[in-house]
Amino acid sequence: MGMAASQVRLLQLTSRKNTIGYQLQDLSLQKNSLARDMQRVTKNYQNALSSKTLKWSNNGGASYVDLSYANLMRPGSANQNNPYLITNTAGKVVVDSKYQKYAEMISANGNAGGDWESVRAEVLSSLTGISAEKIDSAATSDSGLDTAADNVNALMEEVDQLQAKAEFSGTETEFLEECFGASWAGVHEYNGTTSASSIANDYGGASTVWLLGTDLSSSKSQLKSMIETMGSRVSAYLSDEDSAAFQEACKTTISNYNTYLETSGEQCGSTCQTSWDTEGYAAGHYVVNINLLITELLRNYRNAGGTTDSNSRGSTVYCWYDKNSQAYKDYIAKLEELEAAKEEYSNAVDTGNQILTADEESSINFYDKMFSAIAENGWVADSQVEDNSYLNNMLQNNQYYITTMSNQTDSEGEEYYEYNTDIASNFENIFSVNDTDAQNEALVEYEYEKSVINEKESRIDTRMQNLETEQSAINEMIKGIETVKNDNTERTFGIFA
Repeated sequence: MGMAASQVRLLQLTSRKNTIGYQLQDLSLQKNSLARDMQRVTKNYQNALSSKTLKWSNNGGASYVDLSYANLMRPGSANQNNPYLITNTAGKVVVDSKYQKYAEMISANGNAGGDWESVRAEVLSSLTGISAEKIDSAATSDSGLDTAADNVNALMEEVDQLQAKAEFSGTETEFLEECFGASWAGVHEYNGTTSASSIANDYGGASTVWLLGTDLSSSKSQLKSMIETMGSRVSAYLSDEDSAAFQEACKTTISNYNTYLETSGEQCGSTCQTSWDTEGYAAGHYVVNINLLITELLRNYRNAGGTTDSNSRGSTVYCWYDKNSQAYKDYIAKLEELEAAKEEYSNAVDTGNQILTADEESSINFYDKMFSAIAENGWVADSQVEDNSYLNNMLQNNQYYITTMSNQTDSEGEEYYEYNTDIASNFENIFSVNDTDAQNEALVEYEYEKSVINEKESRIDTRMQNLETEQSAINEMIKGIETVKNDNTERTFGIFA
């Protein structure tokens, strides 16, 4: 009976031992699975540490804002009230749920060639809060401003053409001969012979001098009269602006020559001389070198803003008019017409400025560009595009692009938009930077999952330790039973032997 009981106990312990072995094997497999989970969690965290995101910067990367749909496609400080269109591979503008209803008003099926102008006031009023009537009035004013600007530009071209017909140009000698002609300007005396002289005859001659008075006061008066005669004569051939410049030059020259006369003595800086008997001039007279006088007068004219040009040899060319000619009269009439057109344009600008504030006009210009692009190129709706992570992925994977618009004018004067599309990573305002948000989220996720794995592993270790202890105890009990069984067997067989 004892041996039978021992055998039953041995079978129970052996079964339990086998169960423990199976459980330990299962727990070991669970630990291996947890190790793989830990490797996965660590790898995900390491990947997050190297992850990049696209950011928008207006200062060369010194600071960033999110590359969001709003920062690109809504008026604001990030885009400086200029739309940066998000477009797909087909060139269509990507619209969110807010813009979709307006895009459908322009093109119901999203195709290119939609009608923006017919719904413009309604859409802009809804987006900006400005009344449709005010928007229409501003559009009418803009149209009038464009007309006034076109009129000014056309008249400016006509004025330039008429001016070219009415204007003459030439060297300083040709200029002087035309303006002064043979009119008397001074007295030329040499070797006792006194004769009336003219600038046209004497300018450019070798050391040509004109006779002045025998005393300082009369010489100053005579010189002043002579220069003023030049100014009066020249003014008949110059525009109002150039005439004013020449009169200013005359005043400057008179002032300078008064100083020369006052300090001349025997010689006045090769400009004014007295008592040059040895040279054949009348003794005791002040004289003036006409070449030096005219050279200074023309220099003062240029300094005062008188109109000049340069020829192919780099020489100074002077400009004048024949004010009695029909060409000049036509030029002046068209010039007056241009001034009236400029005033009309200024009035149109003032009127336009009174309708909309600068902020209102900026917002309208933003939406005008964006919806013009939607009308011209079509649109596609994407309800996820307002999610920054989704937009970032689409841009980084080159599924979406950034498109800019610039105003251009064709050969016929018609305005149009030119589009420039590029991948986001090539855009000067877009920078690829470490995704700190993703890294922070990954760290939180890593710490959480690691704690869960560690807790599971700790429970498994505890369970395995308990099972191993139990297994060790069972082994000792089995060993004891087998010892007793062996002893009993030996005693039993010993009796019969």
